[in-house]
This record gives sequence, C-alpha cells and structure tokens, in this order.
Amino acid sequence: MTRTTVMNRRYRASASGRGLLGLANRVLGYIVAITFTGIIGCGDDDPPPEESAASTRNHLLWKRAHAVEQDFARALDLAPEAVCTELGSLSCVQRVHLASLGGHDPFAQGLYRPVDRPLVTTPLVLDRVALAACGQRVTLDREGDAVVFTAIDLDGEAPAADSAAYRDTVTTLYRRFLARDPVDAEFDALTELLVDGDGDPIAADEFATLACFTVSTTTEFLFL
Repeated sequence: MTRTTVMNRRYRASASGRGLLGLANRVLGYIVAITFTGIIGCGDDDPPPEESAASTRNHLLWKRAHAVEQDFARALDLAPEAVCTELGSLSCVQRVHLASLGGHDPFAQGLYRPVDRPLVTTPLVLDRVALAACGQRVTLDREGDAVVFTAIDLDGEAPAADSAAYRDTVTTLYRRFLARDPVDAEFDALTELLVDGDGDPIAADEFATLACFTVSTTTEFLFL
C-alpha cells in the first residue's frame, strides 16, 4: 500500500468524522434553541394546556342490521318490525336497506356476505331508521298512553329551556338510548331544537322527534 493511498484514506475518515461531528453539533444547537425558546415562551401568565380526554376504547365496531333494529326497539319500546318500514310494509332494516346496514340474506336477497365496513349510504340509512323510529314513538305517545314522552304535552308547544319538562324529556332519552344521564353541555346543546330559525317555539311533537333523532344518531349509540 502506497503512502498516498494511506493518506487519502486517513483524509476521507477525517472528513467523514468532521461531517458527523458537524451534523451532531447542528442537531444539538437546534435542541438547545428549541428548549431555550420554550423556557422563554412559558411565562407564569400563560394558560395551562387543555387536557384531552383519553379514549377508553381504541377500536369501535359499528352496529349492524339486527343490533340497530333491536336497540331502537328496546330504547323506544317498539316492536322490531315497527321500527321502520318502507311503503308501509317492507322492513327498512331486514329488507330494503339490509346491505347498507351490514346484514346479509343469501336466500331471499342473494347477499351471501356482509360488507366489511360501512357503505356510503350507511349514514343516510341510519338517519332514515332513526327518524322513522322516533316519529313512530311520538305518534304513539300522542295518540295513546305516553311511554317515552311523558313529561310534555305533545299537542302543545315545545317546553321552555329552563323547565323541568325539558330536562326530564332529555334525561329520559339519554337514559333509554345511552344508559346514562346527560351532562350540562348536552342539555345546553339540545336547547337549539326548541325554536325554529326565527327563534319562535316549535311544536312539542316536532321537538320530541328532533331530540330523539339527535340522541339516537350519536356515535355513542351507533357504535360499540
């Protein structure tokens, strides 16, 4: 090995070392600068960072056809076949929208396998089922002995936001659909359903339907 070759190798090794050392120095400089900036920027008057609620579940499962029908029937005290119908006789869940709700029927409809994930039409179908089921319960409660909407007069105006009738109605819906009581923020959010676009009170049966629809289409109810 010639002396020139040895010197070249030593030079390349030295240059490589200087390059790595320079990169390390730059990274260290960035860290110091960021840390120093953070220390300067964090004064005593700065508000503390908002704490995010930790997720209790890292994998949600969407309710499929049978579970959707049964849960709506249970929450609103309806027969499963009365939850939602198309054309007055065809079940929304078991016949018309079965594929969108993740069901399958190999014999009558040729659906041999359920879909792996919600379809584009799934949210629309869930809204359709929720609106039909809530409307059916409101109609039954108005025409006969009330089962769900016992705190309000469904033939009158929607209750006032600060009334016991309003809070009792919302609490009943949360207990039936979500098995818990609503928090203050949820009480406040649903007060928007009490009035129309002009700020005038709406009919009580319309409020009951909208409140029922709102609670029943939450992620908390439609996913496991």
